[in-house]
Amino acid sequence: MTRLKLWAMAATGCVSLLAMGAAAQAQSLEESLALAYNSNPTLQAERARLRATDEGRIQARAGYLPQVSASASISAQQSESVSGAGSPLAGSSESDSTPKNYSLTASQSIYRGGYNGGAVDQATALIYAGRESLRSVEQTVLVDAITAFMDVRRDSEVVNIRRSNADVLAQHLQAARDRFEVGEITRTDVAQAEARLSGAQAQLSSAQSQLATSRAAYERMTGQPPATLQDPPALPELPDNLADAAETAYRFSPQLLAAQYGEQAASHSIRMARSSLRPQVTLSASASGSRDASYAGDERDSTSIVGQVSVPLFTGGLNRSRVRAAIAQEDQTRQQTLLARRQVTEGVTNTWNAYITSQAVIESSRQAVRANEIALDGVEQEAYVGLRTTLDVLDAEQELLASRLLLVTAERDSYVAGYRLLQAMGLLSADRMGLNVEIYDVAGEPEGSGFPNFDLTPWN
Repeated sequence: MTRLKLWAMAATGCVSLLAMGAAAQAQSLEESLALAYNSNPTLQAERARLRATDEGRIQARAGYLPQVSASASISAQQSESVSGAGSPLAGSSESDSTPKNYSLTASQSIYRGGYNGGAVDQATALIYAGRESLRSVEQTVLVDAITAFMDVRRDSEVVNIRRSNADVLAQHLQAARDRFEVGEITRTDVAQAEARLSGAQAQLSSAQSQLATSRAAYERMTGQPPATLQDPPALPELPDNLADAAETAYRFSPQLLAAQYGEQAASHSIRMARSSLRPQVTLSASASGSRDASYAGDERDSTSIVGQVSVPLFTGGLNRSRVRAAIAQEDQTRQQTLLARRQVTEGVTNTWNAYITSQAVIESSRQAVRANEIALDGVEQEAYVGLRTTLDVLDAEQELLASRLLLVTAERDSYVAGYRLLQAMGLLSADRMGLNVEIYDVAGEPEGSGFPNFDLTPWN
């Protein structure tokens, strides 16, 4: 066996191993989404932000509980005194002491004009708003991961189509040169084939660059570079009409629900501001003692219980100004809720129309591909018998290429548009998609919150 054959066999074995490795590493859409759900920094940061928001209710409830503090001190003192020679007590004296002091203080708010209740309710509303914001970020991360997945698949197909087109044009160029040599065509036909091949090679390079960009976006979303990507599963069930999609979005859109909870939080801030106009009642108790550890050994202890009522009489308009500011902020959040509803309507309408349009483009593109394949075959046969020119064949190739590229793009757009419609409706989540991940626990409903826990049963 020659050395050349050995090298050929080794090369063939390496290619087979690489192909087997690529097949073993093939990634499904579900696996890509699981990677994004578990590792995406944007989603992780939003979860941390929600945990910080959750602490706000504990901090607000602390206003109902007593505040207790204790302190103690010990010091060392040394003193020396000297009397003059003419004094009957002439001489010097020294004394050492280690005085000890302690105190214990407790205070309990009895009435704060409704501030504590408003603070707890506001913190609860902010928690629910934060949960909806987290749900919104989760949806965005998942749909971005789906988009990145489909972009890599689309651009891989585009590269394959353009590479195949370049190979076909190279064959046409060689055939044109052969026919030119025997005098069947002119130099112009050869130049046209050369120009088309050069353009196809440039477009192939551009497609390869776009594929590299899409692969980088995929890695940014999932934390891993893409391997061979499997065919995506079928889209989940979608509504039959725009009205149903909009109605579902009004119920489940996290953007709209977060705005509504924000409006509730703003209404509770008015209660908190108005509390400054009312009396404040506080009960406090304290105990303290000191020990003089000198020879004298003095001891002093004291205890006290104080009830205090404070009534604001004049603050220069500060308190009432804060109330007016809180009312204005509530009106602002009310308008933001209205804006959020309109944005939800716009988002559902746009994604619905994009999905319907992409479906129509897919159907027309498939028909165009079939028609252009038949047309190309006919043009090639006619060119073989001299009824068509080389330019006619090249034009037919270009039309078939354009229709194939349009079909690949339309299939990607349709799939992404379907999931963007689910996102606009508020129904895109790891739980609903059945991802093999541990669903992040938002800790349930705050105890005694009095706030509704919305039913997020998926639309059927």
